[in-house]
Amino acid sequence: MIDVKRYIEKKEKGLISLVKLGNAYAISWKTYDPETGVEKNPVVEAIGMEDLKKVREQANELLKGIDMLIIDLEALKGI
Repeated sequence: MIDVKRYIEKKEKGLISLVKLGNAYAISWKTYDPETGVEKNPVVEAIGMEDLKKVREQANELLKGIDMLIIDLEALKGI
């Protein structure tokens, strides 16, 4: 599964490319040699749209639970 935090960081720096290949998707990450700064071969990863949607749904469910817990804890302030 794609590292979303890494995706955001690389996107902000203009170091990624997204491509659609038929019904599939891929991402290409530019990489550089840390000592020389010379561009190396990119890293290419497949992206599963359905997998990404499942992870989003799981994250939404987790956020709902966190929100519920925060509300319950804040309700304790009045006790």
